[in-house]
Amino acid sequence: MSNRLDLAAVLTAVSCSRAFAKLTLDTWGASSIVDDALIVVSELVTNAIKATGVTTPRPKWTELDELKCVTVRLVGLDECVVVEVWDVDSHLPEESEAGIDAESGRGLWLVAELAGKWGSYPVANGKVVWAELSLRPTSSQPPAPPLTKRRRKPVPEPRVPIFIQRDP
Repeated sequence: MSNRLDLAAVLTAVSCSRAFAKLTLDTWGASSIVDDALIVVSELVTNAIKATGVTTPRPKWTELDELKCVTVRLVGLDECVVVEVWDVDSHLPEESEAGIDAESGRGLWLVAELAGKWGSYPVANGKVVWAELSLRPTSSQPPAPPLTKRRRKPVPEPRVPIFIQRDP
């Protein structure tokens, strides 16, 4: 199974792609990887926008004349979910060393840490960057125990009546 979303290459595409990924994974019953998938999707879409889109928070209309698109696709397989992000830039991404004080530059490192495999390949009109997220827990990490269910405590009635003041 797969699901796809085409977005304008602007900064708001990151939050839209996160909502799309969460909804898709919850629908597929793959909620165990939602947190990792949201980070991976965010990083890959952010990189695609930086490569091909408009990165100013409030772009002018003239900046939107030749607006490009990015495509996010999730592919559900038996033991993993593949996240693919397509953009029109033909340069393949390279993992870079970010300095200690750097505020950016760790995106592909995060993707590599969270995904079992990741990579990229050129296509006719750009490139696709992909990451594979395993649905099975890794052997080094035992599965987390289920959360205990809490019971809702009843809210006591107020002892003193609450008076509502009317605004003159």
